[in-house]
Amino acid sequence: MKLRNALSLAATLWAAQATAQSPAAVPTAEERHPGMVVEAFVLPAADGTKLRAVATKPRDATGRLPAVLYLQPLSCDTIAIPAEPRDGWEMMLQRLVRESSALVLRVDKRGVGGSEGDCAQLDYETELADHRSALEALRHRADVDPERIVVFGASMGSNYAPLVAADQDLAGVVVWGGGARTWAERTLAFERNRAELSQSDPSSRAADMTAKYRYITRFLIAGETPQQIAQSDPELGQVWSRFAGTDDKGMYGRPFAFHQQAQRQNWPAAWTRVRAPVLVTFGALDWFEDESGVRLIGDIVNAAHPGQAQVVVFPDYDHHFARHPDRRAAFAGRGTPDPEPFMAVLLPWLKARFAVAR
Repeated sequence: MKLRNALSLAATLWAAQATAQSPAAVPTAEERHPGMVVEAFVLPAADGTKLRAVATKPRDATGRLPAVLYLQPLSCDTIAIPAEPRDGWEMMLQRLVRESSALVLRVDKRGVGGSEGDCAQLDYETELADHRSALEALRHRADVDPERIVVFGASMGSNYAPLVAADQDLAGVVVWGGGARTWAERTLAFERNRAELSQSDPSSRAADMTAKYRYITRFLIAGETPQQIAQSDPELGQVWSRFAGTDDKGMYGRPFAFHQQAQRQNWPAAWTRVRAPVLVTFGALDWFEDESGVRLIGDIVNAAHPGQAQVVVFPDYDHHFARHPDRRAAFAGRGTPDPEPFMAVLLPWLKARFAVAR
């Protein structure tokens, strides 16, 4: 949630906020929301790792409540909401907690915010298992109506959402800023967008993208590590440093295994197994994803379950709930955070889903 401009990508949103090994999950409830109960607690993962979770709900609520499970982006940022939100992500989360009339569950990743573990070593399948544990815990809360749960996946959380929601009885699924294409396709599209928006030399882009295609084929599809690639082909090995957010341990602040496991996921197949209504949302100036990949979610869901998915694209918005005049301004990251258009769609949709599922 701390991205301030696209040029510092490798050091911020995707990468460098993975924390060191945490000694223990320490529940704290620093957050304060008017008229809300804030509960911080330990949520045990399937392997026994202690994760810090935060549940919020209206103070005057009675009986079993509708609920939202929030699946956060890729970065190793905490899900805690400061009293004064600093960016579009924090503004959006604060409004979700305060205005949804639901119990909202957020869980810090391993090694973040008091959760045990090391986010820099957290692979895709382990994180997926943690999200599934969170959904199971949410279902069994005495203050939650298990028939009125919505899974909300944001950014990378959009790619976890169909795997968590598949074959589940849910009130709905919401995704923001994520598509249904493979991780290799997404990575290459990201690199293409980055090259074009950074105004790199057009004459070098074809060779650069061809080299990156070759590299991704070996790294994500063949499952080789950068060290193995460099050893067998030193010239190709040099391409690794030309990707955003790479170092000798991983990419975007996550280990090699994370990306290779993400590539093995069949997100389109999972979307066909989502039985609940789906709200697909996207900022048209989001250069992290391509709109066609996002619309693919709606196409897949509606082909399997006609009329079940709704796709909403916000014309002036980027990946971070910020408004910009054009794509180049969005790339520079100097827009105005303003999640209002998104919330104006999300909150009524949630209200309608909670009412129908009752």
